[in-house]
Amino acid sequence: MIAISEILNQSLFGISVKKLGLFFTIILLTFIIKSIFMYTLSQKLTVLVKKTKTELDDQVLSAIKSPLGYLILLQGFYLAIQSLQLSENIWNFVYAIYILAFSFIILFFLFKIIDIIAYYLYREAKKTDSTLDDQLIPLLVKSLRILVVTLGILFILQNKPFDYNITSLLAGLGIGGLAFALAAQNTVSNLFGSITIFSDKPFQLGDWISVGEIEGTVEEVGFRTTRVRQFDQALVTVPNSQFINTGIINYSAMKKRRINFNLGITYGTSTGKIEEAVAGIKKIIEEDEKFDHSFYMVRFTEFGAYSLNIFIYCFTKTTDWAESLAIREELNLKIMRLLEELGIEIAFPSQTIYLKGIKGGN
Repeated sequence: MIAISEILNQSLFGISVKKLGLFFTIILLTFIIKSIFMYTLSQKLTVLVKKTKTELDDQVLSAIKSPLGYLILLQGFYLAIQSLQLSENIWNFVYAIYILAFSFIILFFLFKIIDIIAYYLYREAKKTDSTLDDQLIPLLVKSLRILVVTLGILFILQNKPFDYNITSLLAGLGIGGLAFALAAQNTVSNLFGSITIFSDKPFQLGDWISVGEIEGTVEEVGFRTTRVRQFDQALVTVPNSQFINTGIINYSAMKKRRINFNLGITYGTSTGKIEEAVAGIKKIIEEDEKFDHSFYMVRFTEFGAYSLNIFIYCFTKTTDWAESLAIREELNLKIMRLLEELGIEIAFPSQTIYLKGIKGGN
């Protein structure tokens, strides 16, 4: 009869049965510990979460559970493989896999935390009137993820079996970065321009703006460029640095629209008729709720080359271009009816020629 000690000392694939038994025992214990720990954690935290009224507890619990379960399994498998006492070359390979897996689990956890941050940022952005917040948040979230991945790569490189000298890498990046910065001055300038846009908020998505010779509606704001749709439907990509060096006119930010013109009437109009015309136009503006009554002017201002000019200056309450044009049309028609009632004619460019008789003619 074969003794148990002899069975345990037998080898399979170059590994003793004793070590294999310990390996599978550790793995079995790992699954048991994981199940117990995750069940206990879920029960305790569920009770704790019910006592609070915020969503943050549920989201953090959801973010912790999966990565923590993977981390327990990873550590259990690591200890189990370590118990096999493998050769140095194989062990270095296993350790490299362990570092990579550990890094991916931490990245997975951090990505879930970033998702929670993004959720609250989006919720706060919906409370504001600015649409730039909605576009800034995806860029911010993407930047956080790039930062986390970069730090994860540096963590992997500085551990065995890679053992890369991070200090020399950063120094090399510093020298190369200087050369890169000199070659990328425009990119840096555009980056500062985007910071100016997101901090000062001179316009929002959908606003009608004018910058330099470009005029149109803002469709997208990025870290480097802003896209403006012109009224001829051409899409213009504007470097964000231009918003620092050039003044921005935001027509959508207007609180009211101006109507400003001279009404020319004929020189044959009497003084009384002019006074009635001025008073009548004022009354038209005052009785129309579409106009802003805080400030307006209707004045007989000058004797023109061929007309007596009445200056009309007022504002519509709406800032919509189409609506303001409709209000302006209605005002013009009312003024024409008033002039017709008063018997006043609108002047047009003309000349009067006076001829004197010629004496001594036959």
